[in-house]
Amino acid sequence: MLLAGHVVGLQRSPTPPPLALSTSYADSEFRAPFALTLKASVPEGHRVQWEFGDGRTATELEVQHIYYQPGVYTYRVKSFDGHGKPGQTISRTVTIQSSGAERAEVTLLLGAGRVRISTLGSVAYAPGTPRLHINDREISPQFVSVPDGPHRVSVSIPGSAGLLERTLSFTMAPLYGSSDFEQEVLELTNAARAGGWNCDTQQSGGPALPPLTRNTQLDIAATAQSAGMALAGYFSHDSTLDGSTPLRRVQATGISVRRVAENIAAGQATPSSVIDSWLFSQDHCADIMGEFTLIGLSYVNRPDTNEKTYWTQVFGRP
Repeated sequence: MLLAGHVVGLQRSPTPPPLALSTSYADSEFRAPFALTLKASVPEGHRVQWEFGDGRTATELEVQHIYYQPGVYTYRVKSFDGHGKPGQTISRTVTIQSSGAERAEVTLLLGAGRVRISTLGSVAYAPGTPRLHINDREISPQFVSVPDGPHRVSVSIPGSAGLLERTLSFTMAPLYGSSDFEQEVLELTNAARAGGWNCDTQQSGGPALPPLTRNTQLDIAATAQSAGMALAGYFSHDSTLDGSTPLRRVQATGISVRRVAENIAAGQATPSSVIDSWLFSQDHCADIMGEFTLIGLSYVNRPDTNEKTYWTQVFGRP
């Protein structure tokens, strides 16, 4: 008698990959309102359900969720297979800090005969779209032309207990620039870096530094500062028009940078004279020779003022 056996192996379907979650965010201080980008990975044919811990939910694989109020939140994502059977759940906790009292802020990105209004720096613990007005005319958050003379700017932002409002004024006047002067400032700045200018000994010969690249958004921030000084008569890194700082003006242009510095000057007639003023000043020289990669430049001339010329360098590093 002959016996033969034949064993047939049962082939099992591969186990689908588990639920995975990735997060990203821009604000490392976790201050409200805080935007959190969440992305879930699931096997093909599966779906997800999000719960954010603030009463809101979503079903997309990738979502951006904004926590408007300070507090401690537990968010979770749950997977479901193609038949609706629940699978894994991943939960995480996030603590959102307060940004202080709710307030509306205005940043004026001024230029020759134009302005762009930003509400950067405002704190609102509620969703909503800011409304911007010049002389009671509603405008978009883009550059708009403004004639010489006084102008009234107002913004309103939905807050947790009602509208947050801020009003300020500025007077536009004839302003003149020079692209040739700005280009020369760039060339002299990069020449000092290439020559290894030493801020302590005030002479060349140190390690060479790479050239700075001119950036359009930093140019806008630099022009806002030069124009602000020319129009309002202040000489400070903090604007007396809107209270903006160099960092706030840069952020209002939409660029993301980790580090910012600003050099200002007034009264110098030529690019070489303003660069000499900065290079022979310890703090200004440190900015020129700093570990930056980008630069914005502005020269503004308002002939009917005491100083007449207003210069700004804005340095940035992404």
